[in-house]
Amino acid sequence: MRRFITLLILFFCAAVSAQQYANYSSSLELSGGYAQDGFAANAGFNYYLDRSSYVQGAIYLSFANNEQNGFDVPYNNFTLNVGYFKNIYASLNRKFYAAIGGGGVIGYEVINNGNEELEGGVLIDNTSELLYGAFVGAEIDIYLSETFSLIAKVNEYYHPSSDLGNFTFYGGAGIRYILF
Repeated sequence: MRRFITLLILFFCAAVSAQQYANYSSSLELSGGYAQDGFAANAGFNYYLDRSSYVQGAIYLSFANNEQNGFDVPYNNFTLNVGYFKNIYASLNRKFYAAIGGGGVIGYEVINNGNEELEGGVLIDNTSELLYGAFVGAEIDIYLSETFSLIAKVNEYYHPSSDLGNFTFYGGAGIRYILF
């Protein structure tokens, strides 16, 4: 039992000491901003592969209106985005980073809350459906401390399965929390 406790203490001390010089291994982020003809929120998890690249998994929610034949059609996109990002710039003091990346998208598009009729009695042909596609994006990261940073991000989504348009833009700002 004493050996186990000693090994546990040594392991803990080594991990804490190594963390000072290691890369951050993961972070959580939350951003909100402009989506095409509406607003959106993006919540993500980043797993850092090394100092200059990371894998990102994010949930994207948009609340917007699309004009079709003179009528505003409300719609919501709920998607899971998984992608790879690579830093293209890092300041000398490591307080500012810029990254670009891209990946795949899968989710669901809800048109007019599932109703086939708009408020004025107009019927719509578009239906709620499964979304799939890809995205490309850019992110700017400004570190406030070792555990928090401000982020700005822009993404362009391509949904070939959408009835409302294949391309959707998102631009937002938020905060990132580095876990360890």
